[in-house]
Amino acid sequence: MRRLASFDLAAVSIVLLAAAFRFYRIEFSFVDAHSWRQVTNADITRHFAEGVMNPFMPRVSWGGLNGAVGMEFPLLHYLTAIVWLITGETERIARTVAVAFSLASVVLMYFLGTRLFGRPAGRAAAFLLAVSPSAVYFGRSFLSDTPMLAFSIGAVLAWDRYFDRPTALRMVVAALITALAALVKLPAILVLGGIGGLALSRHRWAALRDKGLWAGCLSAVLLVAAWYWHADRIYLETGLTQAVFRPSGTYPQDVAPDVLFGSISHWSTSQQLLSREFWVGMLDRFFGLHLTAFGFLGALVGTVFVWRSGRGLAVGLWALAGFTLLVVAAEGQWKHEFHQLPLLPPLALLFGVAAAPLFDGSVLKRYAPLPLAVFVVAIGLCAASVEAFRQSSARVTLYRTETLSGHFIAHGSYLQSVVPPDALIITVDYDMEGANSPMLVYYARRQGWSFDISTISPKVIENLRTFYGAKYFASSIGARLLEKRPDVEYYLKGFERISTPYEVNDLLLVDLGKAKAR
Repeated sequence: MRRLASFDLAAVSIVLLAAAFRFYRIEFSFVDAHSWRQVTNADITRHFAEGVMNPFMPRVSWGGLNGAVGMEFPLLHYLTAIVWLITGETERIARTVAVAFSLASVVLMYFLGTRLFGRPAGRAAAFLLAVSPSAVYFGRSFLSDTPMLAFSIGAVLAWDRYFDRPTALRMVVAALITALAALVKLPAILVLGGIGGLALSRHRWAALRDKGLWAGCLSAVLLVAAWYWHADRIYLETGLTQAVFRPSGTYPQDVAPDVLFGSISHWSTSQQLLSREFWVGMLDRFFGLHLTAFGFLGALVGTVFVWRSGRGLAVGLWALAGFTLLVVAAEGQWKHEFHQLPLLPPLALLFGVAAAPLFDGSVLKRYAPLPLAVFVVAIGLCAASVEAFRQSSARVTLYRTETLSGHFIAHGSYLQSVVPPDALIITVDYDMEGANSPMLVYYARRQGWSFDISTISPKVIENLRTFYGAKYFASSIGARLLEKRPDVEYYLKGFERISTPYEVNDLLLVDLGKAKAR
């Protein structure tokens, strides 16, 4: 009877709504927004599935034959590789694995909100996470930020259970989930702010004497530190990284001699922090993309009322930690919408506090018969959610159905038919900031190196051809490359150019193994 009594139809409906949103355009290949990072993750997954299933040595196709890369712990990649071994490699399946983590976030948010502020607040918090346009889009994107969100919420929930009954088992579980959050994405270490606030709200200053809390948190931090030390050792050996502590978008000098790479910084600058455009843009992003208008207003109201609860400090410190990340890493925050995802859980909880009456049957039945009241509220919330999604920037800037990078699929498919499977290729995918691009090598299912128009040079090509065994040169922007880099054009004229069919006539393909007279 207890199990039946605990069944929550509203919560189940919210999870189903979340699933419906996330399966929107799930059939897309990884050519929508943030395709570069999604394809990199898929590339690593493919190396696991087709090569050695060693999660401690992730590999990429744009790093030559070795391709070992220093990065966050590849849990999403590894689990998806296992699924691919069963189902076969499809991008839809990879997105579905991400959706599973995203739905887990909604479920965990429901349980966390219920424990902290009551069942109606838990429903409301889960609802906002279910329909947030950014949580929806990134919840079906093949990014590590999706499991990060689930583990972050799960970590706070696990510690709350530990504080109920501080056993060794509960401490170990909480510590492992906390570690996993930051292992899959380092910024999640800021969840310690929420955990610390929760400890203080539960036990006040006596929490500082909780040996289990200290042991669990320190163990989590040590596990995280050990992994990123290992990742940095990989970088020092291969020169390849995914922007953990070292600059990404570069190659070592022995691979790319005399190339000055312009690495991308994620850290704040005084110019960015003092920019009105940055703060107005961020406000607009939270209002329209992350929270929706009703979620934004609800979170503001919740900020006032959350302090009436004994758990307000947990949410406050969690949100403060997320805001600190936004300030410290403003450049990265500006360029990548998913960098604000660590802020969504505490903001969803604030919304839950404010919107709880809409999800409380005892309140609704005061105004109408309960079935009618629930029906009206449910229809209203669903309609508001759909309209908020339609009005958000997600459809244009993230799904961007009119500007998909589909040419990489066509070019890659053609390269598969021409370039031998074991041939190393050099690619140029972008005008600038394109070094380490995974796009063409992934869809061509080949290995090699990738540069952009500003970093490729005859010296680089000759070095890779002579000393590293590069056999082909390919560019998805061939005409633009030859126009902007006459030195590269002159060099490539010394080799046989392979004619391409009309469907991929913008693809430049040169056989570096067949020299010819100029």
